[in-house]
Amino acid sequence: MDEFNNNLQPESTPQPQAAPEQPVYAEPQAAPEQPVYAAPQPEPQPQYQAPPQPQFTQPEQPQFNQQNAYQQPPYTAAQQPYGQQPYGQTPFTPPQGVPASPKDKLVAGLLGIFLGSLGIHKFYLGYTKPAVIMLLVSLLTLGIGATVMAVIGLIEGILYITKTDEEFYNTYVANEKEWF
Repeated sequence: MDEFNNNLQPESTPQPQAAPEQPVYAEPQAAPEQPVYAAPQPEPQPQYQAPPQPQFTQPEQPQFNQQNAYQQPPYTAAQQPYGQQPYGQTPFTPPQGVPASPKDKLVAGLLGIFLGSLGIHKFYLGYTKPAVIMLLVSLLTLGIGATVMAVIGLIEGILYITKTDEEFYNTYVANEKEWF
């Protein structure tokens, strides 16, 4: 048992270590004295006096009466209409012997580009049979044929817009060309 008790007791006890020495500092020196300044004395400023302003008077207004006043000329039937032609250009007039068309190529072209799969541009131009064909193909094929009709409408819309007014009139209004 001795061995057992010996094992429980520490073999050596640690020696307490000495604390490190603290450095010794010198006493703080007194701060140098600051000079004392006197408060600044404001200098008296002279009073500002504005120079005298000249007196202005209104100039005399000329007296107008009804005879001196501007009067608008009376309206006459021979007077030019108000408004301008854009940049000196004259509006399109169909050639001699060709009646003015109520169909506008820009409207037909835009309808062909945006609603071409439904054939709306064909209805606009008065081509009922091709318009109904395009509409039925688009609706009855559940949209599969609508892509083909949309491509046809896109091509026709671009063709309408790129033609001159005279070519558009001769091709699609006068000759009634239904496809492309």
